This record gives sequence, C-alpha cells and structure tokens, in this order.
Amino acid sequence: MPIKPELNVSGYRGIWGETLTNEIVLKYTHAFVLFTKEESKKENPTILIGRDGRESGLEIKKIILKELKKLEVEAIDGDVLPTPTVLFSVRKHNYDGAIIITASHNPIEYNGLKFVNKEGLFTMEKEIEKINRYYEHP
Repeated sequence: MPIKPELNVSGYRGIWGETLTNEIVLKYTHAFVLFTKEESKKENPTILIGRDGRESGLEIKKIILKELKKLEVEAIDGDVLPTPTVLFSVRKHNYDGAIIITASHNPIEYNGLKFVNKEGLFTMEKEIEKINRYYEHP
C-alpha cells in the first residue's frame, strides 16, 4: 500500500484523482482558511490563488475558489502565476495569504498545493502543524 502524502513545508503533492482528490483540496482549503483567519484576526481575509500551467490546475482552482466563496473569503484569482510572483504579490498588496497550485518538478500527472502566509513566505513547520490540525479537526 502506497504511503499517503501529507502537507509539509514543501506543500502537498499527489497524483490528481488518486492521492490528490477533490476532497483533499476542499479540506486543505478549509484548513488554510481557518489558519488564515486565526493569523490575520480577520473574519474575511483576502487570499490570492495562483497556479502553474498543469492541466489539472484549472479544475483544482475552481474547487478552491468555490470553497473560498462558501467560506466568505475574498479570493483574488491570479490564474497562471510564477511562484515568486505570488510571494511578491502577497507582500505588495497586503493579502492575508495565498494558495499556489503546483507540483513543482514532479511529473505531469502530479499536482499539489503550497500555502503562503501573510508575510509572503511559504508556511513554516509550526504553521503547517496548525493547518494539519485544522485539516483533521475543522
């Protein structure tokens, strides 16, 4: 039985439709929103969404945007954006965080999620622990 991927400081990577599913995307989006609300102390934080050019990224983005709307979060749809641009944009525009849909250097059948904190940095170990707790217990 393959090892189930989990969120770590490098993000969450999985094969779309297998180890990265709609349910996983929804649950991690929800967990990140709870984390962002706690960190920003805002009921309606602003979260930027960016993605790489992988085909599955568009579907994943739609899932994320729908969940953000449901959770009454202001979503900024950056569509295809290089990772450094997402990080810079969070700082420049004072967004409360970002979700990047990317599997980085992994093969094309993979995709994933990377989370960015309000400082425009990738979430660190302690932040990942909080997000994982929210994932398990929303």
